[in-house]
Amino acid sequence: MRSLPSSLLLLLTLLMTACSGLGGSRHSLPALMVKRLDWMDDVAEAKRAKGLPITDPKREAELLRSMMQRGDAAGLNYESVRLFFSGQMQAAKVRQEEWLHQHPAATTAQPPDLATTIRPALDEIGTQMIEQLAEETRHLHPIQAAALVTQARKRLMQAGYSEAVVKPAVKGLKDAMDIYFATWP
Repeated sequence: MRSLPSSLLLLLTLLMTACSGLGGSRHSLPALMVKRLDWMDDVAEAKRAKGLPITDPKREAELLRSMMQRGDAAGLNYESVRLFFSGQMQAAKVRQEEWLHQHPAATTAQPPDLATTIRPALDEIGTQMIEQLAEETRHLHPIQAAALVTQARKRLMQAGYSEAVVKPAVKGLKDAMDIYFATWP
C-alpha cells in the first residue's frame, strides 16, 4: 500500500471509529486485537505455573491451521488469515516474555487455568476476529484498510503495549490487508 497524507489517514481513522459499531459486529478488529493481548499476562502466569515454555511450535501450528480453516469457511483467503494470526501470535509471545521479565516471581497463588479458562476465552476472541476480518474485507476500500491499520496501532499503543508487541500485531494486519487487496477487483 502506498503512503497516504497523514491528514487523510486521520480523517479516515475518525470516520472508521465513528462507524465501528455499524454492521452488527460486537467489536472492531483493533479492539479485538487489544482484547486478545490483554489475556497474555494470564497466559504467561499460567505457563510459568505449569513450567511450560512461551513458545510451543506444535500448538501454534495447530492454532494457525484452525484459524485458517475458520477463515476459509468465512470466505477469507488462507494466506491473509495466516499472516494476520501469525502477527497476533508473535505479538502475544513478545508480550508474555515482557510480562515474565517484569514479574520474575509468581503474582497469584492460583493462576487461571489454560484449558478451562484462558484457551476458551482466546478461542472466542479468535472466532470474533475471523468474523470481523471477513466483515472488514467485504466492506473496506484499500484506503480504508490503511486507516484500519493506523487505528489498530493507535488502539494498541493506547492500551499500553510496547512497540515490540505492537509492531508484529500491526504487521500481521497490514500484511493480511495487502494480500486481500492484491486480489481486489
